[in-house]
Amino acid sequence: MHEENNKTIENPPSQWWLAKHGVAEGPLSHQEICDALQSNKISLADYAHSSNEKEWKPLTAWSEFDSGTEEAGLQSPPAPPVESYPTDPLITNPRLPAMANWICIYTLQIAPWLWFLYVISQMTYGTVLDEKDPLMGVEALAMFISMLVSLGVTISLFIGGARLRALSRSGPNIIILSIVVATAVHLLLSLWGIGIIAMADQSNFASKTVAVELINYFVVIVELCEWAFLLTTLFWLRRNAHFLPLT
Repeated sequence: MHEENNKTIENPPSQWWLAKHGVAEGPLSHQEICDALQSNKISLADYAHSSNEKEWKPLTAWSEFDSGTEEAGLQSPPAPPVESYPTDPLITNPRLPAMANWICIYTLQIAPWLWFLYVISQMTYGTVLDEKDPLMGVEALAMFISMLVSLGVTISLFIGGARLRALSRSGPNIIILSIVVATAVHLLLSLWGIGIIAMADQSNFASKTVAVELINYFVVIVELCEWAFLLTTLFWLRRNAHFLPLT
């Protein structure tokens, strides 16, 4: 026990002083200097004095503070693996903010089901004009083009959402382009449909049952909510895409 106490007295922990503007700051511990290096408060070019050696030397000259120690302290660790997060990696990505994950959920899960809903509702509702009206074929063609365009946009959104979830920089660009194309085509088809109805004879409108009309109203409400989300997504991505951790 006496020998151990002698060793402790003979080899006390080293203390350090730093030279700052001609003034010695200290005493400091080895850990305090390492912490200062990590936070960039000091550099390896600063002079230090140790209680074990009676001279001033730059920190880079001390073996306790070699370049490898500084690089290990100053470099940030890589991002944790996705597998370490509890979030389901198949739909969302824990490295993305909440709004970006909602976009992934919409593009990968909700949008495909909404496309099926719109197709079924259009097939159930049918055309506005009766078969006797000569413009009924033009309206049917507009409905067919609308379904094809919406299918293409849905597939494009799915691809963009998958790449966004994978932290690919092309993901937001694909989603933005898809929304812009969908908005432009939707407006053109809406004007086309309004023109057809305006030129048609009012007596040639097809009659609909109450149930079909209620389904149509429900689909319209869902579509309005979807467009509100799409426009919000468009503006959010244009403003925040460059802040996302994408590669």
